[in-house]
Amino acid sequence: MIKRNIGVIIQARTSSTRFPNKIIIPFDEDTTFLDILLSRIKLLESKLPIILATTTNKSDIVLENYAKKYNLPVFFGSEQNVLERFLDSAKKFDLEYIVRVCSDNPFIDLNLISELLDVFDGEDYLAYEIDEKPSILTHSGFFSEIVSVKALKKVYESNNLNCQEHVTNCIYTHPKDFVVKFINKEVSNSVRCTLDTEKDFNNLKFIYFNWYKKIKNKNFDYTELVKYLKSNKKLLQEMQTEIINNIK
Repeated sequence: MIKRNIGVIIQARTSSTRFPNKIIIPFDEDTTFLDILLSRIKLLESKLPIILATTTNKSDIVLENYAKKYNLPVFFGSEQNVLERFLDSAKKFDLEYIVRVCSDNPFIDLNLISELLDVFDGEDYLAYEIDEKPSILTHSGFFSEIVSVKALKKVYESNNLNCQEHVTNCIYTHPKDFVVKFINKEVSNSVRCTLDTEKDFNNLKFIYFNWYKKIKNKNFDYTELVKYLKSNKKLLQEMQTEIINNIK
């Protein structure tokens, strides 16, 4: 990993149109999926600064309590313009590169973040690729990405409204304009461990009670979880249905 100002920014909000408050709905002694993500992200061996970036919407004030609980700084920025939120938070914390993490992915693989950091050599964009598709476009919920603030600024200055919500899509789709690199990985196209709908919530809750709570190492490899999912055909079928219903 090159030695630059790199930090982890966790993108989070409560005002989901499909399933409001999904990341902060308690289900096990007041445990939420945001609790799971934040407690796990602290296990990163790199010890990079970690920022919880949310919105100025009054409904997101509650997320400051989660930041305090895990001793993380919080940033309040634009709700609709996520790209601007990332740039403003990067400016506040003096970051040149961002490891982007979505709060919808409580079972993200921390080892994959470490691998990105080990491979990273100053690219504008570094991420994983699944079946020739950027991992950000998949449903697995295991992967993250690294993006340069310089590239984000260039996209922001283009004033392209299509680039405001998904942050990095206008970078990895333009390899002629940016230095883009992918690392190939394999994962079943039936796996969906991202949290977007109520059905996702119930599926992830099932994983939590029947697998996650039973394992000692919370810094697990995603292949361990995939192995468990493949042993449960009913759960995998329910995930496949949700993938079909939520094609990106």
